[in-house]
Amino acid sequence: MTFALGAALVPASTSAEDLKGRWSVAFQGGNDLELSGRVHEGGSGTVLGLPTTVEARSFGDVYDAAFRGQRSVGYGIGRASELFLRGSYYKMESETLQVGTVAGLQLNGDFAEYKEWGAELGYRRYFRVDKPFKLYVGGLAGLRFVSTLPATFSVPAAGVVLSDVPFYDSSTVAVFGADLGFTFDLSKTVAVGLETGPRYQTGLSDLEGLAGTGLERINDTGSRWSMPVVATVSVRF
Repeated sequence: MTFALGAALVPASTSAEDLKGRWSVAFQGGNDLELSGRVHEGGSGTVLGLPTTVEARSFGDVYDAAFRGQRSVGYGIGRASELFLRGSYYKMESETLQVGTVAGLQLNGDFAEYKEWGAELGYRRYFRVDKPFKLYVGGLAGLRFVSTLPATFSVPAAGVVLSDVPFYDSSTVAVFGADLGFTFDLSKTVAVGLETGPRYQTGLSDLEGLAGTGLERINDTGSRWSMPVVATVSVRF
């Protein structure tokens, strides 16, 4: 009887299946898939006194995905749920591409490397929490800080180059999204997994580098939908 009473007064240790009260640290790396969103719209105007037409170009047209890195800290608020705070870094690289014509001659655009730093707060809910293989869903909101994005426009046939035209200023934008992923426990503390989910990012801060050309409104955009796909290594303690 004494033994049973003593055991009842000792709190049970947190099991591997119970997330409540446990901290986690996760490291993620991968790429973004561009779903929609334009770097610039189409339009018509006059550049250097010549009729100019610009065609709309999406983020997928202009940029090649390079690398997304993320690190997060989570805290279990229930047996199968946790809150997390995540920081991220992402960059995309562009190549010269045709964006329109000037007096019938090819007009090229070369956009600066895209860089962003982000911070997100989110909630995650696990399923099959008592199994090594766990599915989860989550939601998040946060801010991203995007670098200045000038552009260089050129007409190779005429030997004309307009370098570092102000296009987008450094921008603070909102991001909203959902996560869908899985983890597989390698031990009571270490797990690996894969995560994806849609993200919506609000528009960038445009600059008037094309003032007086009739093309001023082509950069009144910059919002994007994307789908990061990242591998995950997490440690829970």
